[in-house]
Amino acid sequence: MYRSKKSIAAALTSFGAITAALVLTAPAAPAAVSAVGVAPGLSFGSSTSFGTNCTYIATATAAPGDVVGFFDPTGTFDPGGWITVPASGTVTAKWTPLLPGNHTVYAVHNSSAFVSTAATVGNGVNLGPVCLVLP
Repeated sequence: MYRSKKSIAAALTSFGAITAALVLTAPAAPAAVSAVGVAPGLSFGSSTSFGTNCTYIATATAAPGDVVGFFDPTGTFDPGGWITVPASGTVTAKWTPLLPGNHTVYAVHNSSAFVSTAATVGNGVNLGPVCLVLP
């Protein structure tokens, strides 16, 4: 079957327009974790806001439905493991640093993408709702 140059050009133009429309309307790649932070809570004492054996709230922001986990090699999280992000777009876990010094708190997306925040931890005395941080 023989087609004219105009027919081929029209077909290629249509194909290009359809391809461009599909690219522009394609869903975005899955979002990773966009932020992580740790609230100091009711800590007082030395120059740092965090103390060992005291509990703080770690918060991560990601797309609803994504799965995120928290990690600190010298601390614990409750809940541990993976957490599904609710409609609010934020997940939280209780973080308890176990050793004084510099900590890095990671929020890891199940795609392996992550964000982190640094925290300096002093020796803490857990007094229930408050934490006394010693030098």
